[in-house]
Amino acid sequence: MPTPRKAETLHDPDATKSKKRRARGRPALKPSKSFEQQIHRVYEFLEGSGVQVTWDDHVPDPDNLSQPRQIDITIKRDGKLTLVECRHHRSRQNVKWIEEMMGRRVSLKADSAIAVSSSGFTPGALSKAKKHGIVTRDLRELTEREIREWGRRIALTLYFYEYSELELSLYLECGTIPKLDMVALQSEIATHAFTQSLFNAAAQQLGTINPLKPENSGQTVEFNLLIERAGFRLCGQLVHQVRLQGKAVLIAQDFVSPAVVAYGNPDDDPAQREIKVENFSLGRTSIIHDAERISIFLDVSQVEGGPCWQFRFFRVTGNDEIEHESLELVGVERLLAVKACKMKVNVLRNQA
Repeated sequence: MPTPRKAETLHDPDATKSKKRRARGRPALKPSKSFEQQIHRVYEFLEGSGVQVTWDDHVPDPDNLSQPRQIDITIKRDGKLTLVECRHHRSRQNVKWIEEMMGRRVSLKADSAIAVSSSGFTPGALSKAKKHGIVTRDLRELTEREIREWGRRIALTLYFYEYSELELSLYLECGTIPKLDMVALQSEIATHAFTQSLFNAAAQQLGTINPLKPENSGQTVEFNLLIERAGFRLCGQLVHQVRLQGKAVLIAQDFVSPAVVAYGNPDDDPAQREIKVENFSLGRTSIIHDAERISIFLDVSQVEGGPCWQFRFFRVTGNDEIEHESLELVGVERLLAVKACKMKVNVLRNQA
């Protein structure tokens, strides 16, 4: 039997193109809604392209077209409709919910219906569902022994640049320098979009030295860049050139999933189920596994970096080769922005 190879994949948020959308920031969701979205991602992953999987859908009621019915998830394939309803409760779901699912399937003329419970089902509910064609699915947490035997747990690392000793030099015409109000200038620099573009350019320059090489680990690196931008003004005065110089070090934050759950038929042994979901203590971050394929949902909306940090990369590491089927990022724009950086500002005469 061949020895498993350690698989590492590095992602740059600026360059990564996912097969699915790159999500923008979202408001906090209730646990029940987060559960629905996780199940929605599972079915997006399983169904693949050509199948429409919709979260929080509204389906026309054949008996009252003016009142569409809210459905947690719908799956539309080849003209057929599947309803997916989710329950995120502490107690197991009983016969009553299954009967509600039966009625909804008939009322909306759906072809099939799936009941997904985070806490499982009572024996009576499972018996009723099997007899009337309601598919049941649940999530079961794996034991540490089962996780070790599975052997596909993934480690996640976020990388940030931490900037220091920053110096910003502005090159202006000699006659305009006395007109500048330095307090107003400092305030405008702190909020101007061009300042962020300078840090983005610095990060690109730093990337050319490959800070992830072992010999560069933890090393503080100096950078120095000179940028010209036609028509650029600060406090109403034309700025011919801008120089940003300083130091940066790459900071790593590691995350390991505290729990792995298996998704599937309640009758199936959790360890033998094909679909495994790793949930991380990082917002709503999760990684869905289907054999050698994975789907990554990275939620960094709650990450708090240092005052002069900039998110640059993330790495996923596993013991086996894995195929990245899809990637979705949430909250990354906030981390790419550099905030509260102190820097020395020089106003100099343009030499050109």
